Amino acid sequence: MKAIPYRWVIAITLFAAYSIQYLDRVKTNVLNPVIAHDVGLSVSDLGTGAFLMLLFYGPSQYVSGILTDKFGAKRILIFSVIAWSVMTAWMAHIQTRDEYFFRMALFGALVGTEYVPSARILMRWFNKEGRARAQALLSWAWILTPAWASVFATQFAHAAGDWRIVFYVTAAFGVVPLIMIALLVFDRPEQYKKATPADLEYAYRDEIERGDIREGFYGDAQKQILLKNDIRFFDLFKNRSYVAVIFVDIVMQITLYGALTWVPLYLSDVFHFKLQEMGLWSALYFGAGAIGSFSSSYLSDKVFNGNRRIMILTCFIGLAPFVFLLATLNEAHPAMLAFCLCGMGFFGNMAWGPFLAVPAEIFTPEVYGKAMGFVNGVGYTVAAFSAKIFAALVVVNEAGKDYSLGWVFIGTCVLMGVIAASFIQTGPSKNQTVPRTARA
Repeated sequence: MKAIPYRWVIAITLFAAYSIQYLDRVKTNVLNPVIAHDVGLSVSDLGTGAFLMLLFYGPSQYVSGILTDKFGAKRILIFSVIAWSVMTAWMAHIQTRDEYFFRMALFGALVGTEYVPSARILMRWFNKEGRARAQALLSWAWILTPAWASVFATQFAHAAGDWRIVFYVTAAFGVVPLIMIALLVFDRPEQYKKATPADLEYAYRDEIERGDIREGFYGDAQKQILLKNDIRFFDLFKNRSYVAVIFVDIVMQITLYGALTWVPLYLSDVFHFKLQEMGLWSALYFGAGAIGSFSSSYLSDKVFNGNRRIMILTCFIGLAPFVFLLATLNEAHPAMLAFCLCGMGFFGNMAWGPFLAVPAEIFTPEVYGKAMGFVNGVGYTVAAFSAKIFAALVVVNEAGKDYSLGWVFIGTCVLMGVIAASFIQTGPSKNQTVPRTARA
């Protein structure tokens, strides 16, 4: 049997490591009803907590992007794992609302360092024909993890009779990604001593075809590529596709955190599901999301030959009806609720692989850190305010809580995503700015 290319070993390792790190957000959100009861948090407080986490998580993305390009992705990832373990254990000690707010803000600032370096490594190991699939595999960390972690967290907390023990145990899991990253991950293929000529040619094929470097000469590849692609910060915004990606990311983050934060509470408050039931129902959304993410990325890479716009548009056009349908459900009709959650998950996660690959293809993987860091920084910052908006739209009356207006808000954002996606183009165009060549 032909050995699996090492680039896929890197991708699988990063997916597994990121999945463990993503546990905290999943279990915190799905356990929010019992955490709120124990600590004394209102719906507004939970919205403020999500707001604070995302508010600090956003700028952290940009800072980590700059640090990644400057010092290397592996170093930033190791810091991120250690910070994650500390923050997860701290959650088990929270006793008051103010402590909860402070922890959520600091968690966002420190743990916002995990995505950009992971994606930056994949952008360098994969060329255009495989980037969307590699990114889709990484996206499973925040799509597929909630499918099993929500069940794990709710069942574990139910069996233990205490939600705090869940955080102690998962904090100890941090040693696993730490070892994996230290032993298996390399920033660049030429740093891996067992890299084959085929590995190196594949990774640098796009640059070889553009004439940025010569095949077989990879020792100073990064320096040679940057000499011919001197992209400064303000150069990023001269590219229409890059600006469109910023708006696409905003919608994707609003949709993702809308599902992570509000679906468990929605199921608990409106349909009165028990703790262990919420995990199983929430898993429908994320299980369907994993299928949608990878299938769309395969089509983007293999069928549409790197045309990222087609699958991004499909994501938003397909998602909108299901979000608005969820807003109309007032009773837990099992078949309709399952159909709605699966439809939202499948379409709502189709854009991850295609649009996350765009900055590396319109610029170069060598500046992906600051390019994607800014995109995610803006996306998460706006998503932070969206959590407050959603919380404000939840109507509390004698009959209970009505989340309809919140889902209408997210559905409206999705429609705006359709407009933004229509401007994305990764092929050469007279409307795109060609990176300027550095002076000799």
